[in-house]
Amino acid sequence: MREELPVASILLVDDHPPNLVALEAALEPLGQRLVKVRSGTEALQRLASEDFAAVLLDVQMPELDGYQTARLIKSQERSRHVPLLFLTASQRDERQVLRGYAQGAVDYLLKPLDPDVLRAKVAVFVNLYQRQEELRQREARLREHERQLLVRQTEAHSRALLESMPQAVWAAWTDDTQAWCNPAWMKLTGTQHPVASRQDFLAAIHPDERAAVEAGWREALRTGLSWEAQHRLGGPEAWRWHRLRVTPLPCEGQQLRGFLCTAADLDDERRSQEVAQLLSHASVMLSSALDFHATLARLAQLVVPRFADWCAVDVVDTERPQGGLSRVAVAHMESHKAERVLELHQRYPPGAVNLPGVAAVFTSGKSELLAEVPDTLLRRLSEDSEHLALLREVGFQSCIHVPIRARERTFGVLTFAISSKRHRYDARDLALAEELGRRAGVAMDNALLYREAQRAQRAAQEANRLKDEFLATLSHELRTPLTSILGWTQILLKRDDLDEVGRRRGLATIERNARVQRQLVEDLLDVSRITSGKLLLNLKEVSLREVAEAALESVRPTAEARGVGLQAELGDIHDTVLADATRLQQVLWNLLTNALKFTDRGGCVWLTGSRDGDTVRLTVRDTGKGISPELLPHVFERFRQGDIGREQGGLGLGLAIVRHLVELHGGFVAVQSEGPGAGSVFTVQLPLRASRSERLPERVAAAELSGHSEPERSHAMSDELVAAVASLMSQATH
Repeated sequence: MREELPVASILLVDDHPPNLVALEAALEPLGQRLVKVRSGTEALQRLASEDFAAVLLDVQMPELDGYQTARLIKSQERSRHVPLLFLTASQRDERQVLRGYAQGAVDYLLKPLDPDVLRAKVAVFVNLYQRQEELRQREARLREHERQLLVRQTEAHSRALLESMPQAVWAAWTDDTQAWCNPAWMKLTGTQHPVASRQDFLAAIHPDERAAVEAGWREALRTGLSWEAQHRLGGPEAWRWHRLRVTPLPCEGQQLRGFLCTAADLDDERRSQEVAQLLSHASVMLSSALDFHATLARLAQLVVPRFADWCAVDVVDTERPQGGLSRVAVAHMESHKAERVLELHQRYPPGAVNLPGVAAVFTSGKSELLAEVPDTLLRRLSEDSEHLALLREVGFQSCIHVPIRARERTFGVLTFAISSKRHRYDARDLALAEELGRRAGVAMDNALLYREAQRAQRAAQEANRLKDEFLATLSHELRTPLTSILGWTQILLKRDDLDEVGRRRGLATIERNARVQRQLVEDLLDVSRITSGKLLLNLKEVSLREVAEAALESVRPTAEARGVGLQAELGDIHDTVLADATRLQQVLWNLLTNALKFTDRGGCVWLTGSRDGDTVRLTVRDTGKGISPELLPHVFERFRQGDIGREQGGLGLGLAIVRHLVELHGGFVAVQSEGPGAGSVFTVQLPLRASRSERLPERVAAAELSGHSEPERSHAMSDELVAAVASLMSQATH
């Protein structure tokens, strides 16, 4: 089917209306559009606004004649190639014809015109115009077809690119008539269709941020500029952070056609930054103080709400006999729920546990252990239905337990929990929790090491103080009897006028002070033997009553001299014990002497005995000055004396020797006192039938000594001092 030719326009220019009517009548059979004007100026205006197949131009016209009008027509780009046919009623003049052709005319016709000739000439130019216009239209259609084909190819390529790219893309027209999303967006939102409305788009945004996103895209549509922000996208089971960008689509006229939204996942990057920031703050905080209880409490506050909705810190309670955990800190987004968590711990306190240093994740009451866990706190927590019910009551949805651990030692447990139903702890969260537990363990270990260092420093300072006091006391105790001995020796040697009474009194004084000095030497040597493990016992069956009575008789003169009553209530003690009689008597003598020393005149000291099954108890009780609560735990330590003890003299060795001798006999000694002025009670408990049939080996004495709480470094320095002084004094005495 042949296409119809386009209608051509023919411009008729003549200042006489009858001539225009004649031209119109002659050309009307051509069936084209005829445009009539009456001046050159009007012709120029028409040519400037539309295209013509030919122009019939009268030569003789006022203002602008035909030649001038032709020159102006040919000077314009749009009308330069339009065929011009001059019409004139004047006699044919060759010069005028040449002038017309010079102005660009294609023909020069004389009036009156032959209609057939005129139609034939004009028809040629009309046909030429129509063919040219037809060719232009075909070219335009071809170009439009090529453009549309290119557009379709471009759209296909773009769609293929968008569908293959990992970035989520959603697009829509502003009037909501069309919407489209790529597979990445479908996967992100969990939709099954590539057509997503604006409501579908908003449903993919976190509920707390939908208003901000909607305001952002409205601002982009209003200004025509892109809008970008970070928001959480996804679904109720997993919200992830994305970089959201809304870009308006190209305009049609003054209206925006639509907009394109892209979402780039940056959850891992953002989480890495948050984890690094959290660990940095935690490290600074954990290393800023050595009070680990306060530090762990600040750690719990730090992770809420950055990492958890609530956090609890439990540490191993070393003061409890069977171990267990003690809750030292709780932090919750809602303060009143923190009290509920503490109530939970009080209702279900962890018992004795053996933490293996393994972490676990619990979600909605179900446990997902990430490593094998034996019968420990972690398994107990995961299987305790009431415990989990209370956890859910305070908002538990997903929970992590990690050990606080350092240097193969577990100090406690960190518990992190979240209540949001739109989030669950995963392996990345577990790794962060374990790192927090490790850093908390290092901080706690450092704090304990610092505390031990401070304790050792105080012990060393106390050892130095005790050493200085011992040296001062030793020098005083040695100087006093030596002064008396030397004084009376000089008197006896230089004075011949002393009578028998004076000489006897001098010799008695020398003997008494020599015995005191010998006792000091014996005490020092005993301590040296005990420390070195060389104190051996001569064990045999001895009568406990005879040993007690011998000890009483040996101290009775001292009691009478001090005006202190001495009473014995031995009851029916007639049993024998496997013991060293001399050392056992030394034990009772030291206790009785110590009681007499601290009892004022008019007071009383009792030695009582009783049997308790397979053991026997010997108790020395006095009405003396008593013992202060601060000194009471250290009474049996060497060189330990209170202010009252230093006033009474002595080296502070007697009770330490008592403890070691009793322990070497398989028993123990204890002390009680209500405080200063309330007297004191010393109790010795010995087995009646000892299981040992021979003397204790030397290594037993050393082992017994090393098991006590006296500062080892102070002992080492004092032991060397004691051994040296005792050796010198022993040689001097002999």
